[in-house]
Amino acid sequence: MKKVIYSMLALLCAAFAFTSCEDVPMPYDQPGEGGEDPVIVEPVGDGTLENPYNVAAVLEYTNSLAADEESPSNIYFKGKVVSITTNYDESGTYGNAVFYISDDGTNKNQFYVYRALYFGNKKYTSGTTLQEGDEVVICGSVVNYRGTTPETVQSKSYLYSLNGQGGGGDTPAGEAKGSGTQADPYNPVAAINYANQVGDNESDKEVYIKGKVSKITNNYVADNFGNATFYISEDGTENNEFYCYRTLYLGNKKYTSGDLLKVGDEVVVCGKVTSYKGNTPETVANKSYLYSLNGNTGGDTPTPTPGEAKGSGTLDDPFNPVAANNYASSLAADAKSDRDVYIKGIISRIASNGEFSTQFGNATFYISEDGKTDNEFYVFRTLYLGNVKYTEGENIKVGDEVIICGKVTNYKGNTPETAANESYLYSLKSGGGGGGGGDTPAGNVTKTVDGAVVTLVVADAAEGDKITVDLNAQGWESGKAVDPATITLSDGTKMTFSKGEGSNTPAFYEATKGVRVYAKNTITISGKAVAKVVMNCDSYNNTYYTGNSTLYATSNGTTFTICNEHSEGKGGDQLRVQTIEITYAK
Repeated sequence: MKKVIYSMLALLCAAFAFTSCEDVPMPYDQPGEGGEDPVIVEPVGDGTLENPYNVAAVLEYTNSLAADEESPSNIYFKGKVVSITTNYDESGTYGNAVFYISDDGTNKNQFYVYRALYFGNKKYTSGTTLQEGDEVVICGSVVNYRGTTPETVQSKSYLYSLNGQGGGGDTPAGEAKGSGTQADPYNPVAAINYANQVGDNESDKEVYIKGKVSKITNNYVADNFGNATFYISEDGTENNEFYCYRTLYLGNKKYTSGDLLKVGDEVVVCGKVTSYKGNTPETVANKSYLYSLNGNTGGDTPTPTPGEAKGSGTLDDPFNPVAANNYASSLAADAKSDRDVYIKGIISRIASNGEFSTQFGNATFYISEDGKTDNEFYVFRTLYLGNVKYTEGENIKVGDEVIICGKVTNYKGNTPETAANESYLYSLKSGGGGGGGGDTPAGNVTKTVDGAVVTLVVADAAEGDKITVDLNAQGWESGKAVDPATITLSDGTKMTFSKGEGSNTPAFYEATKGVRVYAKNTITISGKAVAKVVMNCDSYNNTYYTGNSTLYATSNGTTFTICNEHSEGKGGDQLRVQTIEITYAK
């Protein structure tokens, strides 16, 4: 309804030739005085309590969500109150407030705070109310409402602080406890800290987390998923919760029968964790399980296989990944090895930081002994062959056999890895792809990424005619899923955008002049044999939206398919395609 009201007011202003509608607060991105563009405020912050988003950043983050997709519940952002639609009122039945904030307190580039609860994530009963110009910090879930209006989710956000006061009310910082082992599990605060250190990757090891169930989003059901999604905290309240996302049942199996979760249950969860999109600590979907429920392990809990350490770390006898993990873990927290060691393995995953690029000259990836994701070692920002920054040459892919030489470190005392820019690729032997569980097929197409340009070349295909498609000129509605999903080019070729195995559907955004292709989404070009595809993508503030490092393409006769591959159906890096140049095979 509020969107309809804004549209009607805007039409009335136009009809009566009003020169200003400043009495009507608009959601965001308004022009300045006299039609001038607004002052650009750079997005800053990472959405955490320690470093909250500014308004520019929370607008950018929320706009990156699919239409009506809700973010996780612990996003922090700050700004100044511009206008107040509904203030906190002790006589009201809702106990929340509706208002707008911006970075500078003006009505330029506003964010809509919709029905935010009061301090401590509770309904307002008494206390200081809002005034224009107040500086606030908000915590909660945000949504890209209908793909056009970034705002907080109704009653799923709250006033964390007001002019520096309040401090979240009943939300204490909490103390981190535990080491993440079976004998000494993390508490939820320690799990949050560890996941934040991991970032938007999977942790290289399984950890144990103990707490009490505070909220249940989806309980165990004997269906195709067999998992549950819930929150835990140390005391069973909603303070300092950790998000257990799609966690399997006792014995690391899908749920078929057994006790269900209840708020207040004491649980131990075992599995890999991540910080989804860099701001939501959680378990990795279907890579964690309920180790115990109120002390019951189900009698069928698998024992992790630690793997056998091999090698002495020399060139003649390199460490395998297990031995490299053991050696780095033996160092003090954040200490570096006093010597260069050699580590041999097969690339199992390429991290979101990416393969070798000319921008940084290094690469970040995981290796294991067999190319699978068990017993991986984290190769962090390693230089190229010859111990130099990468400028050109063969790039890495999942399944390649490598030897790494350099120093290792025990990062924060819990993540064994190579020291940034102090290791290099000693040797690279192409493995033909297929590692890491086979999720990234080798195909017959090579990929190169240069800045915001992704080039996909079919092996041994002679190049013929070309055609360029401008995705900003197809008449799609901004902020909505691409509709129609298939377009026919002037030469009869068909191009189809598909959800694939992902959670979100490709969507067009006018602001970024193209289509946002999410995790596991696909683009299919059919009708003629293709020799090469060049995609020009969106970039912002030296960030290039060229998709996940595991993005791949395959060519099969007259069908060319691009997949923005990822470890799961959400998250990862968006592919924001603006134009696609297709070169046909002769």
